[in-house]
Amino acid sequence: MSSHDVLPFIFFAGLLALMAGIIAASVHYAKKRTRELTAVAQQIGLRFVGNNWSGLSLSSQHKVSLLQRTRGRFSNAMTGSSGGLQISLFDYTYPAGKSSITQSVAVFSQDHPLPPFALRPENFFDRIGDAIVPSDIDFDSNPEFSKRYLLKSPDEAGTRRLFNPSLLTYLEQFQTNWCIEGTGSTLIIYHGGRQVSPSDVPAFLEETSRIARTFFGSDGLRKPVA
Repeated sequence: MSSHDVLPFIFFAGLLALMAGIIAASVHYAKKRTRELTAVAQQIGLRFVGNNWSGLSLSSQHKVSLLQRTRGRFSNAMTGSSGGLQISLFDYTYPAGKSSITQSVAVFSQDHPLPPFALRPENFFDRIGDAIVPSDIDFDSNPEFSKRYLLKSPDEAGTRRLFNPSLLTYLEQFQTNWCIEGTGSTLIIYHGGRQVSPSDVPAFLEETSRIARTFFGSDGLRKPVA
């Protein structure tokens, strides 16, 4: 066998070895993350259900949430309740072009129906799109909020009531922008494309819980007097 014949074989074998190594490392990382999150769930008072979870029951009237718009996979789920809130934390993986995105998601439910809305950081292309087809809900009273966030809803009046000046000012105080979605009585909170490390899950739960309580406690959830 000549060197010209051997070189393609070596390249192919090396490529297979590299792929096998990547897969093995990925499996090892996934198992390690699951073990660590199992311990964290016990630490923060939630029940770890892992991948044996049926997911969420979300309102089908308005598909404003990422979880409703994408066909993703839940993993490392943990559930429980605290302070009147039903809580679910999990990893969510969904397709994005030829690759996929995995991020940590916190979901809170309470007996307060929210207007359907989707809030996320606003980018350059959002501003161009909104200039062509206006859809972003802005607030003259809080220009900093309107500059940083893209807010969309099929119920603009209800969403404007919810996002009262107090809530807008609260959201302006964050150093990093959150993605927050409301559907039915469920509030969904995450950082786009960010998977929280197991050691940071307690802080993630604490901060998202504060956000959820602020939303559910907003005076804007009260129906206007006729």
